Amino acid sequence: MIFQVDRRTFLKHATQASGLVATGATLQALLAACRLDISNPDTTGPAATAATGSSSTPQKIEAKGLKTAGLLQWGSSSNGGAPYVFPDPDAATPTPTQLVGFELEIANAIATAMGIKAKQVETDHGQLTDALQTNNFDAIMNGWEATDERRSTELFSQPYYRSGQQIVVRSNDTRFAGKTAQDTLTLKVLEGHTIGASLGSKAAVMLGQNPKITLKTYDSDILFNDLVTGTLDAMLIDFPLATYNILGIGPASTKEAKLKLIGQPLGTSDYVLAYNKSSANAAVLQKEVDLAIAQIKNDGTLHEILDRWGLWNTQQAGIGTK
Repeated sequence: MIFQVDRRTFLKHATQASGLVATGATLQALLAACRLDISNPDTTGPAATAATGSSSTPQKIEAKGLKTAGLLQWGSSSNGGAPYVFPDPDAATPTPTQLVGFELEIANAIATAMGIKAKQVETDHGQLTDALQTNNFDAIMNGWEATDERRSTELFSQPYYRSGQQIVVRSNDTRFAGKTAQDTLTLKVLEGHTIGASLGSKAAVMLGQNPKITLKTYDSDILFNDLVTGTLDAMLIDFPLATYNILGIGPASTKEAKLKLIGQPLGTSDYVLAYNKSSANAAVLQKEVDLAIAQIKNDGTLHEILDRWGLWNTQQAGIGTK
């Protein structure tokens, strides 16, 4: 198979240092129901109502901190962005505005809770920080983490997802027989083996700190193929990438039967929205979006979205998601 690896795997700096698996037909039906055209995002119609997972009247949340009244603009890159945000492969005529992805659904759920609309602003991943500082959009939402380096110029929302690094091995490797994705493992299980990770990734940093592990880094998706062919004994990658590329959860993804996940995600870190600290509206919007995130955590909306994308696990309780 051709692995569609998210560019975050290769662009994440070192300082940035299993859930529901639906069957193919059921999953595709669920995802199709949640596809949105961001050229005219609808957060008030039937699709948005279904996505919220709650029929109760939501708490009134102000939206005074926005650049444009009634519109939450969030910067991200959809280029190679599966499963975060990426062009809908099932669209009749694929266009840059026909997008899918779990972060797209979360952004729209946040906007729904605020009684407004959401719009993705396409931005190269490497330019997101600069674009935020020039106020090209309200916030970054792109698998973003609150690092010490970023705190000098950015404010952050409360977390909407707790991610981690996933161990992936060959399904027929007898050295890992009996180990499942539900097990609690540490990097000790990889000692004495050659493990692949993306260059500059958090996984590479973690593996490099253990002298008993032979680390091999990659700047392309060849690491998946090297694991399949036996050049590697295992690899360590972001959990969302594993659900898409290995478990086959998401549009245009294919389950890779030759590989399997073992152990729960390690080295967890939280995804947040980032605001321009120098903007007069940043602190206002931060509080408003936090109220919206809290609401979709409490009413089950966020859990439902994560379930649909195979991303829900018990670690989400640590950030208050029910």
